[in-house]
Amino acid sequence: MLAMQYRFVLPADYDMAIIRQRIRERGHLLDGFPHLEWKAYLWSAHDVRQPDTLNTYAPLYLWQDNEGINQFLASPGFQALCADFGRPQIDIWSVWHCSGSAEMAAAAHCHQQTLPIAPGQSLQALRQQEQALATALHRQGALCVLSAFDPHQWRLLRLSAWPASPDDRQLETSTACYQIGYVASKRG
Repeated sequence: MLAMQYRFVLPADYDMAIIRQRIRERGHLLDGFPHLEWKAYLWSAHDVRQPDTLNTYAPLYLWQDNEGINQFLASPGFQALCADFGRPQIDIWSVWHCSGSAEMAAAAHCHQQTLPIAPGQSLQALRQQEQALATALHRQGALCVLSAFDPHQWRLLRLSAWPASPDDRQLETSTACYQIGYVASKRG
């Protein structure tokens, strides 16, 4: 499996209702897309009370294989996205673990971390740590947990999806918090 993500950081005064409407109108179009496990339409809004928050549109895809990625990137839908926002840089990750895919559609909020993998770090040990962390996050109420790595830039991707925004959870500064506008899936 492969995870794929692109991200658009929008101006602080951008009306995020435009993004939410785009998701409502077009999100379902990827239901049943070949080789797609799910696509989470992630977005965040700038909050003047928290200066480090951004207006962001950052969809994350879980693909069964690279054929799905190839079909999607050649599709009219992706071409429309590029026409509206410009061609994005796309990150592709090799998935180590994804649990709770069937529950992803019930998620409303997610936390995402992208962390460097230190030189000399054992990938096997890191993979085992991620598996243990996934188990712990599920016990805390996460619906879906994904971990993957990028061997090109030696980065770890960790995503946990939740039924609601967990206000009382202590988050590391490297954690991006997103709302989930819709989850397209192979089941449609």
